[in-house]
Amino acid sequence: MDNLPIINELKLFKKENYTKFFMPGHLQLVCKQDYTSVQKEVFGLLKEFEKDIFSFDVTEVNNFDNLANPNGIIQKSQEILSKDFGAKRAYFLVNGSTVGILSMVCAVTKNKDKIIIQKNSHKSVYNACKINDLSVVYIDTEKNNEFDIFEKMDLIKFENILNQNKDAKAVVITSPDYYGQNQNIEKLAKITHKYNMLLLVDSAHSPHYIYSEDFQKNAIYNGADIMVVSFHKTLPTLNQTALMFANNSLNDYVCDKLQEKLNIFQTTSPSYILLANIELTNNILKKYGKELYKNLKNNIENFKMHIKTLNKMLEKSDKNFYVKILNNDDFSRIVISTPNIKNTYKILKEEYKILPEMVNEKSIVFICNIFHTKHDFDLLYEAFKHISKKYLNIKGISLYTDRKDVFFKENVYEKKLSILNYLKENIGENCKKSIYSYPPGVPIVSEHEIINSEHIRYVSNIINNVEIDLFMG
Repeated sequence: MDNLPIINELKLFKKENYTKFFMPGHLQLVCKQDYTSVQKEVFGLLKEFEKDIFSFDVTEVNNFDNLANPNGIIQKSQEILSKDFGAKRAYFLVNGSTVGILSMVCAVTKNKDKIIIQKNSHKSVYNACKINDLSVVYIDTEKNNEFDIFEKMDLIKFENILNQNKDAKAVVITSPDYYGQNQNIEKLAKITHKYNMLLLVDSAHSPHYIYSEDFQKNAIYNGADIMVVSFHKTLPTLNQTALMFANNSLNDYVCDKLQEKLNIFQTTSPSYILLANIELTNNILKKYGKELYKNLKNNIENFKMHIKTLNKMLEKSDKNFYVKILNNDDFSRIVISTPNIKNTYKILKEEYKILPEMVNEKSIVFICNIFHTKHDFDLLYEAFKHISKKYLNIKGISLYTDRKDVFFKENVYEKKLSILNYLKENIGENCKKSIYSYPPGVPIVSEHEIINSEHIRYVSNIINNVEIDLFMG
């Protein structure tokens, strides 16, 4: 069939048969020969669900309840989820975590209120602040230059900011972040509540935390007032599947306000496929999660041990190469830094058919989940071992050269170039709109922030990276 650009591209991608370390967590439900018996069991349950996708796609008929005003099966399912996650209330999100973040910020603030947010928050936090025309106070965090990421928040600095802005209504933080780093939610919650503010947590990357004791407790357990999680980021569910949770610290008025705002931002379509997918996955992982994550942790620990051995060998050689792994909190999120990161990524993708979640200026992000196997991590190790041997012969290669669609390539490049030119022409001035890199969707320059040479340097370095997009908005 002609004129099917999306379908044609998806078919081409399917043929590549990549080893996938990216979201969504179902990894396209491709069976692997070395699945454990438990992985096979879970895979089979999800394959059965896959068969029912079209028959499950119904609307509000018979006893199917109303997503905007649940009082039947949707309410019952949300009550099960709220209990499992230790919350007072749960809210299905069928437009991703973004709609939950918009809802929670707008539910607890009024027009012109003051709010405190992490400067490296997701763009949806910034959009929520714009919707309610909030006065925003930023929490800056130190930069980890080795991996080109932000460090955790300093608790003393955090309290100082709250103490200087006692009229703020709420604080919004991200935990864990895109790189598997958890904030100290328990202490942050105590400080926030000390100043009579609410703690809202973008916890999109942590839905898996409740299914294994090898992860830290979730944000709700540690005292956050509202938490948003994206099932699709780390669990075997379809894109857009997410949940918002309200803690017992909130009264019914605020809980109802969350539903009211959610009804404004979220589609009125119930999307029973997504609801059923969340419900099934939660049920599966309550039963099998402990063993699945134990197996995953063992595989990752073995991979890290091999990398450690490789680095010791490299130290004894004359090669200026290393494979540095970020010491983060979520063992299932592997973040790696090497010299000449772009070439490392190119070899992973083209020679080993390994596709990570993201590559930035200095690091590569791998999202690992219950469907990864020993073979996947053995292949990843072999790839890094090969790259280390090849390092001296590597020439500079642009990531930009691996796109076949020249029209697409040139348009993306022109858009990035126009943003870079805007920054250069307006250095020292206030930025008229926030400029984001995606992934992960956090601002390089915030709206009204003064443009400086560091912003220009950063954008210049990623302008040829086809895996990272830039946009203003």
